[in-house]
Amino acid sequence: MKYKALFIGLTTIDIQYFVDEFPISNKKIKTKSPDIFIGGPATNAAVAFSHLNNSAFLATAFGVNSFKKYLNDDFENVNIKHFDLVENQKVNPVIASVITSNNGERNIFTHNPNSIQTEITPVELFKKLDPQIILLDGFYPEFSVECARIAKDKGIPVVLDCGSWKPQYEQLLNFADVAICSNDFYPPNCNNSDEVFQFILKTKVNKMAITRGGESILFFQYKRGEIAIEKTEVMDTLGAGDFLHGTFCYYYLQTGSFELAIKKASEKASYSCKFKGTRKWLK
Repeated sequence: MKYKALFIGLTTIDIQYFVDEFPISNKKIKTKSPDIFIGGPATNAAVAFSHLNNSAFLATAFGVNSFKKYLNDDFENVNIKHFDLVENQKVNPVIASVITSNNGERNIFTHNPNSIQTEITPVELFKKLDPQIILLDGFYPEFSVECARIAKDKGIPVVLDCGSWKPQYEQLLNFADVAICSNDFYPPNCNNSDEVFQFILKTKVNKMAITRGGESILFFQYKRGEIAIEKTEVMDTLGAGDFLHGTFCYYYLQTGSFELAIKKASEKASYSCKFKGTRKWLK
């Protein structure tokens, strides 16, 4: 282990079907058996970080359910040390049904997690771990905001995965150092990338990027810039954005350069798109 990174947020059970093309309404499609993965934004980011670092720490809420052994086995395989915020509680897992077409495009049906009563406090978590960087995906807002506040007070870099706007980002952005936004992240009254940058610049964030799938990444640090994305033959895009976030954290700790870390992370994310699912690219 080179670095100690803490990822805070959602863990899901991803059930992925591959089809030649997306079906029309009221159509029954027969496919091969689906693949089942442990997923979620913060979780996939931790997997990617561990791929480079041989270790990562994840705080999430999974609880007691029939998928628990499957999760533990997966985390052992990918070298993730897991802090379960609801370890002794019966919790229904968040399920994501993923339909992926043969050109790599996908549709996802899922739901938000229920509110939780955590069995460990952010203060206790930081005492146990003392990370060098944290990443939050915006889920479990009360716990996440307090973690971001503690990290900011300790001078620990705080990275936000801004996938889609959630009200808690009003607070989280004021504790973050880095915001990596998807092209679907639109704060209130924002309709384009310029307005998103302007909105975030009014917070405490001083490094930000907007990823746009196969198009160039827009970023801002002192001034606006753009990073070209390597062209690749896309097999599956599931988790690619999360992998960018996780590898960014590793390269940011390694190089200290925001722009270089984004560039190197984008290369890893593009590489992951050459493989089906979220684990084969690791090999």
